[in-house]
Amino acid sequence: MNLKIHATLPGSEFNLTSSLNLLPFQTVLNKIFKRIGKVQFEAGIPLTLEQARELRLFADGWLPDILPRSTHNIQVMNNLRLHFSQGEFHFSPRDWPEFSAYLKCEKLMSAPFVNWAKSLRKMQGEGHTLWNFSAQDRHWVFFCKADTGYCEYVMWYSLDTVLI
Repeated sequence: MNLKIHATLPGSEFNLTSSLNLLPFQTVLNKIFKRIGKVQFEAGIPLTLEQARELRLFADGWLPDILPRSTHNIQVMNNLRLHFSQGEFHFSPRDWPEFSAYLKCEKLMSAPFVNWAKSLRKMQGEGHTLWNFSAQDRHWVFFCKADTGYCEYVMWYSLDTVLI
């Protein structure tokens, strides 16, 4: 599995590619770069649920541990500096009832993103339904198409403001 790390530090920018099977590397990078620059973790290929677990995406709080067992083609982009994540995944539509039982179907009118209301209208216009999930200090918004087994998501920490 190829993993790509993109880092922007004051006065420099670089990319790292690794073929690691596990990623304690992400945790180390988080500690090193958290206060000095913007670091993004991005898997270079879609992940399986098992690979996402190996990469500690659930244990480190980037994904909630509620995704359906059939989840596959997980794409993630984590901004370690801003504590922001976005991505998408696919799952079997027959797993929707179990997954949606964890979610709240309510429209968040505010979020720490520029143009949030416009983004909501766009996603709803494309046929996505809006779902929320919160755990500890993290909030996820899922834009889902249950009939096709597809969700896009954004995640942020409740205490942070993300200007993207």
